[in-house]
Amino acid sequence: MAKIVIIAQGQHIAQYCYQLQKQLANPDELEIVVAHMEAAVRKARQLLSRGDIDVIVARGTTTDLLRNSNLAIPIVDIPIGDTEILSSIRRAKEKSALKDPLIGFLGFSNVISPVKSFLEIMDLKVKLYEIHTTKDTLEMIKQAKRDSVDVLIAGALSCEMISREGIANILLESSFQSISEAYRHAKEVQQAVNAEKKKAEEKNIIFNSVSDAILSIDDRGCFTLLNKHAQEVFGCHAHEVCGCSMNTLLQEEEIQTIQHVYSTGEEAMGEIWERQGRKYALSIVPIIVDHKPAGVVVTLRELNALQKMETTVRKGLYQKGNTARYTFEDIKGDSPQIRETIEIARSFSRMQSSVLIIGETGTGKELFAQSIHNASSRRDGPFVAVNCGAIPSNLVESELFGYVDGAFTGAKKGGKMGLFELAHSGTLFLDEISEMGLQGQVILLRALQERQIRRVGGDTIVPVDVRIIAACNVNLYELVRQNKFRKDLYYRLSVLVVKVPPLRDRQGDISHLATYFVEQYNQQFGRKVLLSDAALRELELFLWDGNLRQLKNFCERITALSNEPVTSGAFIRQQLHNSFWFEQQENHTSPAAPPVSTSMTYSEDFVVIKGHIYSRGQLSALLAKHSGNREAVAKQLGISRTTLWKSLKKVQLSCF
Repeated sequence: MAKIVIIAQGQHIAQYCYQLQKQLANPDELEIVVAHMEAAVRKARQLLSRGDIDVIVARGTTTDLLRNSNLAIPIVDIPIGDTEILSSIRRAKEKSALKDPLIGFLGFSNVISPVKSFLEIMDLKVKLYEIHTTKDTLEMIKQAKRDSVDVLIAGALSCEMISREGIANILLESSFQSISEAYRHAKEVQQAVNAEKKKAEEKNIIFNSVSDAILSIDDRGCFTLLNKHAQEVFGCHAHEVCGCSMNTLLQEEEIQTIQHVYSTGEEAMGEIWERQGRKYALSIVPIIVDHKPAGVVVTLRELNALQKMETTVRKGLYQKGNTARYTFEDIKGDSPQIRETIEIARSFSRMQSSVLIIGETGTGKELFAQSIHNASSRRDGPFVAVNCGAIPSNLVESELFGYVDGAFTGAKKGGKMGLFELAHSGTLFLDEISEMGLQGQVILLRALQERQIRRVGGDTIVPVDVRIIAACNVNLYELVRQNKFRKDLYYRLSVLVVKVPPLRDRQGDISHLATYFVEQYNQQFGRKVLLSDAALRELELFLWDGNLRQLKNFCERITALSNEPVTSGAFIRQQLHNSFWFEQQENHTSPAAPPVSTSMTYSEDFVVIKGHIYSRGQLSALLAKHSGNREAVAKQLGISRTTLWKSLKKVQLSCF
């Protein structure tokens, strides 16, 4: 156990120290040594070599000598208090036997300063002789003799010299109170030292226990710290390179990267350094002190380890589907229809009730489910998604609730956690809920009612806290009327209902989304495809039965195939034809019709619009009149664009 050492300058101080030691709960915490001046310095060095000393306590001249000896340890001074000063003055008067003797104080500044303050307060006339170095002592004594000082108060060593000069002297003694106060101060310093040691050790453990190689470089470009992993990577010892220039270990390009970070104050990440046949991912962070760069910290992580960690995380999270990646900000579109749907869904996210999301295939139902989860109080919990149509009816219970070891033939050893347990404190997303069989519906209903489950083959009830979000692309209530879906389960699921509008009903969003998707694929494919106004009009007029999914896939196709930087309306029509038109019938092309594939035919030549019969030729002429602008044609006919699209399709004048 580390100790506090008091170096006493004489037996009178040592006696007080022994008295103090007896009062301590653990006397071994204090060690007492009698020595002064140079002898005290030599003794202190011997004590430090043992490695079990935290603080040294001394007094007067000895304290100054110790502090000026570059000892790597705190030095605490025994203070000169009012009691010591008054006592020494009283004894000096008694020794002089004079009515009004001239009394002097001799000592270093740490002695003279408190005496001077005391004398000023008490208005006492005492001569002060301050020593700056030990060489000054004899000169100050002679000066006191010239000043006819009757009694000189000083320390033990000075008193010996004063006696040789024939001047009466009094030893400035320390009191038990002053020594106790110095020990209390030393104890506080010891606690602070131990706290710093603990911090340093913690930092050292953390610094060396991380799997990354870490180097610290100062503003001179010299190494200051290397952890053990960095020493292994660079094949060196820290004591060999600390204080040395970067070029002792690093290559020119690497030094340039570090200098750039230092000069700009911007972090650098993503570079790869190679050492001893291994590749490392680099991170360089500037050290900023008072808004100025003071160095950099370089971190190297082995690339193989990084890739393994990423694989583990992906398997543990994304592949299991236990996280929600999307938020409401990821739902693109500015139409009133989609904005209203988003606001409804956002308001539902603040609740805990079940949500039923209804929408056609490809409208983005799971996008809404994930957004609701991420905007809810369960955002930090898991998001578990399951396609109900993909679970065989005989496995619904084991998939939802899990099973114990040996529950049935082929059961996984150790059992398996079910979807409800996986989603505990989070959200369970039941996609294609309409595809779940009646037996599975009964099992699901029971879990929703009880809020607890029991694994297959087990006898332990497990409470679960799960919010249910279900989705379907059919009229679920119609299935209830046909007795294909349980009414009680339907009402459990449809507490809150979100109806996602189809793309054809979202005014203006087709152009917005198409531009967004093409920009995404431009980045992916390294292309610069732009959609012209004519191209966007063609996309707006298409029905998009597959909604967002169909539009996104089509945008991927045109981005990959476009040979021109700005796509034309004709190119879009041709690609729509190639992608979505498969009928092979005889062609009856009208002269007024726009150019189409020769493999296309027209099964109908007339259509009824608002009670009026229009021929294919009439509609073709209207299109020609408005330069192919279908919005203008729809406005003239007094119908919606969707109705016009269907009418044109009947007479084979759609967007092909």
